[in-house]
Amino acid sequence: MYRLLNTVLCCTLLIHLPVFAANDAPATAEAMLAEVEQLMASDLDDAEELLEELLAKSPDSAAAHFLCGQVMGQQASNAIFSALSYAGKSLDCFKKAVELAPENPDYRFGLMIYYLSAPGIAGGDSDLAWEQASAIDDIDAVIGIRAKLRFYRQTENKQAYTELLHGAQKAYPEHAEFHYLQGLYLQEEAQFAEALEAFNHAVAASVDQAQYYQLSALYQIGRNAVFSKQFTEAGTAALQRFIELDPDEPNLPTAPWAHFRLAQLYQQSNNTEALTRHLQLAKAGADEALLKSIKAAFD
Repeated sequence: MYRLLNTVLCCTLLIHLPVFAANDAPATAEAMLAEVEQLMASDLDDAEELLEELLAKSPDSAAAHFLCGQVMGQQASNAIFSALSYAGKSLDCFKKAVELAPENPDYRFGLMIYYLSAPGIAGGDSDLAWEQASAIDDIDAVIGIRAKLRFYRQTENKQAYTELLHGAQKAYPEHAEFHYLQGLYLQEEAQFAEALEAFNHAVAASVDQAQYYQLSALYQIGRNAVFSKQFTEAGTAALQRFIELDPDEPNLPTAPWAHFRLAQLYQQSNNTEALTRHLQLAKAGADEALLKSIKAAFD
């Protein structure tokens, strides 16, 4: 249960909190909200305490309730005996955010992910998740597609997922996101040439907030070359471009991971000098997961 609740937290944290709406308290409340977000990375108990103070001052703040859902979700993932209590608070906060701002698709998306990811004993319910996905679709067609894709993916409805994804690519060919997701799906199916084509479409697409999916696609072109043992030149160029752009986004792969993939590609092409150089760069900034991957690939 704790792993699933942690999934709820991780997914909802990908949704950026919007600025306060007209019915929220002014600058002081917004500053407190920002401080809670910062504390979540260092001290959850302090974050929870400040959040309670914020909710007491601004009980009608949808943004505060949405953040409450995330804080309580993380507390639930870290707790043992109080996990269910925290999970219940998390769900209540997500529901309150939606009640206060029903036209905000981000809040509904967070609630949908909770329903999808949490076990039944903690309020998880796929039917309620679908209700939120449908409501999101009524508010915003593109975000609605994103929500339904997440629903189909998590409920393992492969046919519905692929049909909706194909439709999204045709309806929104300028959106990098749907080409990128198609590339990931094809990569998982070991259709590496088709995956490369989809990732290239993502890189060339014109609609992508902060270039997240375009940058992700560059990394995946390299990763795709590693998995397939093909398209080495394209993979190498894409990873080099990714490193040159040096993206500063917490949800993207890091430069050391890109250097690791480059080392793997240079191993395939028997370029020992380049392999050694990029492997050293990968190790220099490696986290624990990357160190394990390096050991598995090269030791």
